[in-house]
Parts: sequence; C-alpha cells; structure tokens
Amino acid sequence: MTVTLIIFVAIIVFGLITGTITTIMAFKLLRNNEEKHHLRKSILMDGIPTEAIIHDIVQTSSSRDGRPGVRLDLTVTQVDGRTFPTIVETYIPITHIPHFQKGNVINVRYIAMGNERKVEVQDAYLP
Repeated sequence: MTVTLIIFVAIIVFGLITGTITTIMAFKLLRNNEEKHHLRKSILMDGIPTEAIIHDIVQTSSSRDGRPGVRLDLTVTQVDGRTFPTIVETYIPITHIPHFQKGNVINVRYIAMGNERKVEVQDAYLP
C-alpha cells in the first residue's frame, strides 16, 4: 500500500513539474515572438528608407495567413552609398510575388544597432 502511494505521489509531482516547465517555455516563446514583431514594426516605422537588390529568394516551409515565407538574400544600399549584404526572412503577399524576383530592386528600411543592421522589407506582410 505504501509503495502504491509513493508511486502515485511521484507521478503527481512529475506531472506538476512537467506542466510548470511547459507553461514557462510557452510564455517565453510568446514573449520572444511579441518582441520580434515589435522590432519589425519599429524598423518599418522608424527605419531609414532605402533600396536593396534581390540576389536570391527561397521559399521557406512556413506561411502566415496564407502568405508564403521567404528568405531573401539582399544587398542593401545605405544613404551614404555604401552597401551591405543581409538575409531577411519574411512573408510576402501572393500578389507581390512578381516584384520579388532575382535582380529586382525592392524598398527596405533598416536601423543600425551597434555594428549590426536590422532590415525589413516594406512590401512584406506584417500581421
């Protein structure tokens, strides 16, 4: 009888610990996604507008609200004329797909964060 009680208590404790860890991880993931979304909006609203050349476009396995996810290999031209390469993962509306082809010039915005630059595509989908 005591062995059964110990096993029962161990199962309950294990379940509580597992549930707590799962809940904490879910909240961290949600907060991280919210922070990324806020940063993207901030770049699109306050970033420096410029143009970028598409060197490569690859569809990712993700989509959001029916819009395909893509990985864009870009060369961004800064306001001072210097360029820098970057890779942006974003979602594009299906109606904009013809604009997102190799060699095309697209509008982007960027911000400098220390030595790093964060880039967002202006015509991309932002939920």
